[in-house]
Amino acid sequence: MNYDEIRNSIENMAKENYQDFIKAIISYEKGINDKEALDTLYSQFMENDTVNLLHEEFDYMIDELREQGQIKDIPYQPDKDDIVTLVGNVVGKVEAIERENKNGGKFSVVNFSLLTKDENGEKKYHNCSAYGEKGKLAKDFQRGDFVKISGQLRSSIDDNGKEHTNLRVLSTKMLKAREQMQNSEKEKEALKKEIQSLQEQIEDRQLDLHYADSFEQSGQIREDIQKMEAKLSSLEERLKKTVEKASEKENKPKDSILGAIKKLKEESTEKQEQKPIKGEMEL
Repeated sequence: MNYDEIRNSIENMAKENYQDFIKAIISYEKGINDKEALDTLYSQFMENDTVNLLHEEFDYMIDELREQGQIKDIPYQPDKDDIVTLVGNVVGKVEAIERENKNGGKFSVVNFSLLTKDENGEKKYHNCSAYGEKGKLAKDFQRGDFVKISGQLRSSIDDNGKEHTNLRVLSTKMLKAREQMQNSEKEKEALKKEIQSLQEQIEDRQLDLHYADSFEQSGQIREDIQKMEAKLSSLEERLKKTVEKASEKENKPKDSILGAIKKLKEESTEKQEQKPIKGEMEL
């Protein structure tokens, strides 16, 4: 099978039975064959909007390739009611409202708009709706947030013949703003350069101290060195905090498929330990 055939097969499988499709991927990638465990993992995957099957770094890489004009192929156009994934910025007002179904039951829905760019840099706006638990993260979206949305694309035609599209959200994920990451990297580089420059100045003044002509001159040089060393210590502390802050964001614990698998294994081990040994009698 070639790429197109494999892609079409995957698409058809996802449309026909999305639940078993996700469980099959988890089973294949993680080696989990226990059906009850797969049911649990699927439930956690659907209930947790921060879980993704692919690492979010793909979103950054794809977005950068688009900006650099390196994605030349014609974008895939999904069929009506197909599952799609969009990455872009929230625009306009995020509206959380309560509605009532035909049976009188109440449910919540979060409506918002997403701005994306295609491979040609052209802007596209998408109306999105997140129902019930799916709106848990979306209700806190703010204008400008960089997010990843997956859902079903619904299309309808009004009385005037105009087509309207709406993305019914299945999962949402807040992505790190590239501007924030870039600013953090710029700050680190600037601090490193300033520290290096100050270290060189201290070395020069220490050399001046060696060739000082008088006690007064030596005292002034030592005072200069002390001031520069104090400033150097402050800069090094700032750099340390900047690096630690970036590291904390990268290593912040996240709910994930792998984490869920680990939790299941731990629970299974605990159950095994709690089982009485065959033939053992309680006193």
